[in-house]
Amino acid sequence: MAAGLLPGTAFAADDARDLLKAMSDFMGKQKTLSFDYNSSIEVVTPESQKLQFASSGNVALSRPDRIKVNRTGGFTDIEAVFDGTTFSVLGRNLNAYAQIEAKGTLEDLGDKLANAGIEPPGADILSPDIYDLLINDDVTGKHISSAYIDGVECEYLAFRSPDVDWQIWIKDGDQPVPLRYVITSTHVPQAPQYTIDTRNWKFGPGASTDFSFDKSTDAKKVDLSQLC
Repeated sequence: MAAGLLPGTAFAADDARDLLKAMSDFMGKQKTLSFDYNSSIEVVTPESQKLQFASSGNVALSRPDRIKVNRTGGFTDIEAVFDGTTFSVLGRNLNAYAQIEAKGTLEDLGDKLANAGIEPPGADILSPDIYDLLINDDVTGKHISSAYIDGVECEYLAFRSPDVDWQIWIKDGDQPVPLRYVITSTHVPQAPQYTIDTRNWKFGPGASTDFSFDKSTDAKKVDLSQLC
């Protein structure tokens, strides 16, 4: 354990990669999962003031081709659902919805959204192979120390790549889930961050949900770009 380490002390890079690989392997084996989250994204104004927009929600996922995400914040209240054929988004605060055909797996959906310029921050932790998605020859990492998130012991890792720094806190024990994930855009002035904290993880039957899309009866249909 890393308890008691002074700030700035770190384990070997291989240790950081081994811990991340263990998390990736565990997450990739889970066919059905769900969790609640709090997230925040920083925006830098033209006057160089940092603003932080917070939201909360939940995620339910069933591999290979089902996901439902709810997110509520000061400026948004959305539900996004993918049922293996159609990707649907309901903007409750706007009383509007959008749908696109996207037959395939969750990875196929991710590629389709990326090609449309839509890349939800933090979605990396839902990949079936987080390690290969995040780690390459340009990435360096450190196992900083042990830590606690909401009273739960975890291991704190920090990584660097040419465009972003990112940190991840992985729960100790036989369910090494990501409890916190922080992405820092180092190429943007003042290095704004995206942070997601997770809790209430469930796996298997306890994580099952209804992946059907139920829009408001009078919601207007709009282009996906207006909701994402």
